[in-house]
Formats: sequence, structure tokens, C-alpha cells
Amino acid sequence: MEVSLKDFQRQVRALELLVAGGGAGLPERVETLKTFDPYPDVPSALLNAGHLATYGIVAGMIQPFDVTRLEKPATYLVAAKGPCRYRDEQGNIERFVLSNDPNDRDNEIEEVRDHVRIAPNSVCFVTLEPKFHMPAYIGARFNLMIRDVYRGLLVGTGPLVDPGFSGRLSIPIHNFTTREYFIRAGEGLVYFEFTKLSWVNDPLQAPPVWLPARIDNQPPFPGSKNRRKNIDHYLDEATGGGPPQNAIGDEIAKLRKYADDAKRLLRIYSVAGVAAAVSLLYSGWSLYSAAQQFVQSAQTEMRERAESADDAITELRNNLTEAQKRIAQLEKVPQPAPRR
Repeated sequence: MEVSLKDFQRQVRALELLVAGGGAGLPERVETLKTFDPYPDVPSALLNAGHLATYGIVAGMIQPFDVTRLEKPATYLVAAKGPCRYRDEQGNIERFVLSNDPNDRDNEIEEVRDHVRIAPNSVCFVTLEPKFHMPAYIGARFNLMIRDVYRGLLVGTGPLVDPGFSGRLSIPIHNFTTREYFIRAGEGLVYFEFTKLSWVNDPLQAPPVWLPARIDNQPPFPGSKNRRKNIDHYLDEATGGGPPQNAIGDEIAKLRKYADDAKRLLRIYSVAGVAAAVSLLYSGWSLYSAAQQFVQSAQTEMRERAESADDAITELRNNLTEAQKRIAQLEKVPQPAPRR
């Protein structure tokens, strides 16, 4: 049934104390309840907050378990903390640990940051804070907080954490908008829901003696969430006003503008090119015509000079012939005898 959040958290803390003093450590509880459902009367369905807390604490399904992250009837809020990877705008790989503790380094990475920037039109890989020990009879799904969904961020469509998984989860955060966003260490990022499979225990296996009673209650839906009445209220809380702009559409618009500018410049250059070609042809034709006129004038002058030379030669030949004739005549005239 539904109880106040305060009463619910008090019941969860009492269960934590009971389990801590029950004599079975975390490794024993995880291993014993990995394939044995300690509460078979809980139906195969989406777990309410009480059943979620019970399996999370008793079976060690969520470690460490933080009761302040369980304020809704069926979802557990998980923060980002741990190794983080992304490529910056220059294509360089950024590697660091996301944490509020400057000493929270791993064996390979020394740098610790308390936030990560999700650049426009980018993807960033972050690690979730708790370690999950999923029993063979429970699966989980998660999604971003509604605030980040309205920001335009995306983590995927209902990613499934399979029954039997054990370890920490790293997830991609996609930012398909033109805005930058920041994820801070320890800040709630994704909500988990847990679903119990249809399952039958081994009839020969008995329940462990340290098994505590389960919590069947759940807290009410937070009243603060009901203050958001319409889509504009969600957007105002997420972005400060209005929907974010899609980065892909913005890039397409930029590409179209570049294409239009290129076409316009091409037309300008085409007209200028045609004009330049015409001018070049005209200049070439003028030069060719001038050269032709020069050649023709030179040929005419040479022809005239050749004709003048021919006339002079002919005249010289005629004069020479005439001179030869007169010489011959003079030779035939008798010479007078010399006087004594």
C-alpha cells in the first residue's frame, strides 16, 4: 500500500540495519540469492518501491543502495560517477574520472573532474555510480530524467540490463541539439525500473535463515511533479524556454546556405568567365588582324621593291648591251696612220 515518503524511508533504513546485523555479508547474499528468489510471493511484474528496495538491499542488487534515490513509487534514480570518455571538437579523446572527490582516481587515469560538458551534436560515455548484481529472475530498464529528455538528450530506447548481469554500467549520452549541457558528478541522471521474470525456485533449496521480511509499501508520486501542467512547463524547466533546436537540422540548413552561396558565386564567376573569354577572343582576333595587316603590308612592299629591282636590272642590262654595241662599232673604224 501507499505510505508517506518519510514512513517509507524509515522502513527502508530499518531493513538495512536488520540485514547488516543478520550475519550474512554482501558476497554471501549475492551468491545465495543469485538463482533463488527469496520472495516468491512477489508477482512477476514491475516492482514497486518497497519490493525494489527489498531486493536491492537483501539480494545486493544495487550497491551501494541509497534510500534518498527512491522517492517515486517504482523508479530508482541513479547518478553518474566514474570513468568518462568523449571526443572534443578537435577530435581528441578526453579521459577522466567524474567525481566530487579529487582523490577518486583509477589505476590508469589521474585526472578527476566534477562535471562533464556535453557539447552540441556530440556523444559522451559516462559510468553510472552503483554496482549492479542482477539476480537471474530480475531485469532492469532505464531512461533519462524527464528534464534531460526535454532538453533533447538521448540515452537510447529502453536499454535492458539483463538478468544475471554483475558490474557497473557505462552509457552513451547523445546531444542532438545546438546547446551545450553539463552533467555533474553525483547528480541524478537516469531512472531505473526493475521487473521480475516468471520464475520457479528449485524445490529442494530452502530459504536462508537470515532472510528478513520484505517491504510491501511504496511512497506516493511526488506532488512537485504534478505542478508541471503542460508541455511548456516541462520545456521551461528543462531549457529555460522553448524547445531546443536540432543540431542536424541546423547543420543541414548551414549546408544548404553554403550550397546556395556556392551556386551564386558560380553564376557570378561563370558570367565573368564568359566576359573574360569574349574579351580574350576579341583581343586575340585584334592581334591576329593587326598581324595579318602587317604581313600583307610587308608582302606588298617587298613585292613593289622586287618589281623596282627587276626594272632596274632590265635597264642595266639594256644599257650594257648598248654600250657593248658602241664598243664594237668603234673597233671597226680604220685608225689614221701615224705622222712622220
